[in-house]
Amino acid sequence: MIIRPRGLKPLLAASLVAAVVVVPALIAGQRGDGAPAGRQGGAGRGAPQAPAGPIPRLANGKPDLSGLWANPYTANMAAGKNVLDPKTRQPLTFARQGEALPDAKASATGNAARTYDLPYTEWGLAQWKKYDPVNDGDYAGNCLPFGLSRNINSPHGVQLIHHPDALAFLFEQNTWHTWVPVRPEFKWPADLPATWNGSSLGRWDGDTLIIETTGFNGYTKLDTAGHPHSKQLKLTNTFRRLDSNTMEHTVTVHDPRAYTQDWMNVRTWRVKPATDVLMEYSCDENNLGAIIEGAIKIWKIPEDID
Repeated sequence: MIIRPRGLKPLLAASLVAAVVVVPALIAGQRGDGAPAGRQGGAGRGAPQAPAGPIPRLANGKPDLSGLWANPYTANMAAGKNVLDPKTRQPLTFARQGEALPDAKASATGNAARTYDLPYTEWGLAQWKKYDPVNDGDYAGNCLPFGLSRNINSPHGVQLIHHPDALAFLFEQNTWHTWVPVRPEFKWPADLPATWNGSSLGRWDGDTLIIETTGFNGYTKLDTAGHPHSKQLKLTNTFRRLDSNTMEHTVTVHDPRAYTQDWMNVRTWRVKPATDVLMEYSCDENNLGAIIEGAIKIWKIPEDID
């Protein structure tokens, strides 16, 4: 339950509460996306969901992905049986799978020790073992952009606004956005610099929207746990609306610098109740003071970005 301070407008109150809960998590290195247990963002989230109806369609006949969606909070993309082979959608197998890593830093998302949980390259494994957001600082705690993967993994919900020519992601997390052109003739400028979220292009395969994203600056992690990626990362997200309430989402990680094999997650998104709303979220409102006071360590761009 969100306790709203008296006399504050709803959105301002929401941003204050969000800012307050994020700092202890960042300092402790736990739940770095700032979500208290059970929170899925927005207001009115206790309302019942309407019965599912047919897939809504755009003017061009393609599925309309618009809506305020409850995207599953995924702090650790390698947890449980999440890691699949993109070719078969069966559990991925690889050498050294599950092997203990006694020389790795403490986990950033729980008490369990880090293991050889993904098919790392030598560089990727070194990045995974040394990730230490508490002692080395973390870009998320410094209120810098999470990057596309960690945005999608965040717990607070995302508003999709869909037009035949483009799809916009409005993340409640830190009030960020990502824009995806879907027109076949669209080309990003050749001299576009690398960015936190990369540059995306969308295309349809039947009723499935495929979004390919490249051009990352290499500063971010894939998730709160700290799974690494390099500038060579290519993220492929697919979205297939199943009915008016439900959508299948897959994400495939291709990064030959960090991983010897491609791997994927499959998730189910659900539309939030009509009474729910996308809320303002300000990380800076609280964390800036903690950074200045030294409670949150200042993050610096790693020297081994590749």
